[in-house]
Amino acid sequence: MIFPSLESDTNGSPFGRQLRDGFTTLRFDPSLEKDFRDYYLEFSRARVQVAVGAVLVLVLVLVGFDYVITSEGGEGDRHNVVRLAFLLPMLGMGILTLFHPDLRSHQQTLFGFGATAFGCASSYIAVTAGVTGATHLFGAVVLLVMFINLFLGLLFHTALMASGTVALVYIAMGALFGLPGEVLFYQTMIVIAAVAIGGVGVYTFEYAVRRGYLESRLLSELAQRDGLTGLYNRRLFDDQMSRMWRQARRECSPVQIILIDIDYFKVFNDLYGHQAGDDCLRKVAETLNAAAKRPLDLCARYGGEEFVLVLSDPPRDYAETLPERLRRQVAALGVPHEGSPVANVVTVSVGVAMVTPGEGRSLAGAVQMADEALYQAKEEGRNRVIFRESFSSITTGSFRAGRGKRSRASDAA
Repeated sequence: MIFPSLESDTNGSPFGRQLRDGFTTLRFDPSLEKDFRDYYLEFSRARVQVAVGAVLVLVLVLVGFDYVITSEGGEGDRHNVVRLAFLLPMLGMGILTLFHPDLRSHQQTLFGFGATAFGCASSYIAVTAGVTGATHLFGAVVLLVMFINLFLGLLFHTALMASGTVALVYIAMGALFGLPGEVLFYQTMIVIAAVAIGGVGVYTFEYAVRRGYLESRLLSELAQRDGLTGLYNRRLFDDQMSRMWRQARRECSPVQIILIDIDYFKVFNDLYGHQAGDDCLRKVAETLNAAAKRPLDLCARYGGEEFVLVLSDPPRDYAETLPERLRRQVAALGVPHEGSPVANVVTVSVGVAMVTPGEGRSLAGAVQMADEALYQAKEEGRNRVIFRESFSSITTGSFRAGRGKRSRASDAA
């Protein structure tokens, strides 16, 4: 259960939205699902290592047991051929997957396939032994079904498919090899019950892990939110922006950076007081945050009265119309500002950079391009939008210093 005190703080967070929307199908939004799976690999790593090691020891013990108590050329030798020639390589692949970095991202697929193959081979051993009267090996199949669901670190859908396949293969082999009808019926009921019980167990466990993941991420995120506006703070913005930039570079998709500055905010504070200033910041922040609708959209408080909105791969028409719409929406709030030379209500200046990451294009340069566009909007009279899509006009270094002096002078006017 999400902490009650956090209920009102989840609106701007993809983790909060996912908690609110639910996940009964055990699937997150694609933007969160990959991160969760990476998290789950680390979460379950130690438990899976122990489980795979236990299976390896068990197989070796069974091989030794059959070798000691069965005669040469008997059923035990055939079982050992299956175990040594088929099961041990599967276990070796499982162990390699746990430690090889290039294979770990495919762990669910490899373990699901390996567990299914392991179960089918074990079903063959149990059925062929059962036909000769040694029905006690059926218990190993039941234990294996439970093991696949509860101890191998498989996610619910993969675990259910693997354990269900093993159960169906056992039933089919039992019918094919001629297990007695009453024995096969009894064992069918047991193995189906094992799949169902194990399925409920793995579903409940994964649901709890997913909820814990969302709540922990949400708490971590809320710790990095601005206390006044509820938007992301500058530190979290820098971290998230770096990840977004790397992803956009991999996918060759554009990033839109929108910097928004409240016009003559220092004059507003001096005229109406700091409490009114805080209320003004909150209203503007709420308006801007409403535009961050998609999971990867990011809205943050960039400075005192400066905000930033970043959109990953926005539709072209939306990217072109959004900045002007935001400017109009802030003015439409109707917050009185008698000290502003440009309007009798609070307004904003907006600088926009539209960039596709690539060779020679850095994140710092993209942010500076938006920063320069914002400075131009303020120089040309404020309460306007300047849109840029090129790095050609950036004057690295001197821009910030010049802007700082002129901005302070104009704000004080």
